[in-house]
Amino acid sequence: MPLTGGASDKVGGRYETLWTIFCMLDVMDERANSIRLEPPGEEGEGVEFRMNRGDVREYHQVKRQHGAEGRWTLKELGSRKVLSSFQDKLNDPAALCAFVSSHPAYQLDKLAERSGDAESREEFEQVFLATQRESRDFALLCSLWGDCPREEAFERLRRITRQDHR
Repeated sequence: MPLTGGASDKVGGRYETLWTIFCMLDVMDERANSIRLEPPGEEGEGVEFRMNRGDVREYHQVKRQHGAEGRWTLKELGSRKVLSSFQDKLNDPAALCAFVSSHPAYQLDKLAERSGDAESREEFEQVFLATQRESRDFALLCSLWGDCPREEAFERLRRITRQDHR
C-alpha cells in the first residue's frame, strides 16, 4: 500500500503524465486527430484530457492505483466521481470514456466488456448478466448513475474502455 502525499503524489502525477505522452504519440502517428489537456469548463470536469479520433471524442480519466484496496469497485468509482463524470460525457453518443489505472476496476471492466460482446440489451441481460453478482453489479451501476434506465446504462457501458498500463 502506497503512503499518502509526497512521493506517492509525485508518482501518481508521473503516471498521468506518461499516459498523456503515450496518447500524444497517437496524434503524432496520425492515429488520432488531436488531444486537449483538461478542456475548460464542464467538458474538462473529471477528465485529464480529450482525444479526437475522427468524429469520436475520447475522455480519459487516469488514476495510478487505489491504495489499500488494490482494485476499484463500482462504489469507489462512484464516490470518486469517475462514474458521474463518465455519465455526463456519455450523454453524447459520439463520446467514449477510458479509465486508466494500474489497478483493475473489475466490476466496471466486466460489465463494459460483456456489453460490447452482446448484440442487444436483451441478450446482455439474459446471457451476459446470468449470475446474480453480475446482475447486482449492473443494478448498482444504474443506481450510481441516478437510477438510469437500463437501456441507457447498457449503451453507455458499450462506450467505456479500460486501459491497463502498469
